[in-house]
Amino acid sequence: MKIVCDVCKTEYKLNANLNGPVKCAVCGRVWTPHNSINQKQIIKFMAALCALISAVIFSVVVLTVLKGNPDKNKPIFATIDETSTHVIKDKDGVNRVFVSGNITNNTGDMYGVPNVVIVSYDVDDNVLSRQTFMPPATFIEAKTTITFNYVLSGNATNVKRVAVELKETK
Repeated sequence: MKIVCDVCKTEYKLNANLNGPVKCAVCGRVWTPHNSINQKQIIKFMAALCALISAVIFSVVVLTVLKGNPDKNKPIFATIDETSTHVIKDKDGVNRVFVSGNITNNTGDMYGVPNVVIVSYDVDDNVLSRQTFMPPATFIEAKTTITFNYVLSGNATNVKRVAVELKETK
């Protein structure tokens, strides 16, 4: 442990387990040194700890926002209402997937609504089909949401999950 005499500034290296008073060999001052860590080391440790905590909080916030729907940062995005998406029987008795969802305009401007694409996946997350249909409205007002419903063509037997995309216009 390194100690410094407060009177004459003489520096000493001592055993870290020292429990009693010490006397300066130069000026004769007697004092009891404290087993303390260098203040600069404490500041560096606290700064590193704060940086680590900030990075963890930032990562959690970003991942939480993106996990919900990464498209929400786009001016217009689509989501599926999982509670309303289910299997129905058509008039011929064939099971079909009924999909309900929303298209939302995040901006303060009116937007043209692109075609909607429903992607169906099997249990191994392989794409079974990509079905495109026209949205229920050509335009969407600022800061509004419109609802869409769609019944997938094809049998619902292998469909385990569906997702929605808005078809990019070129």
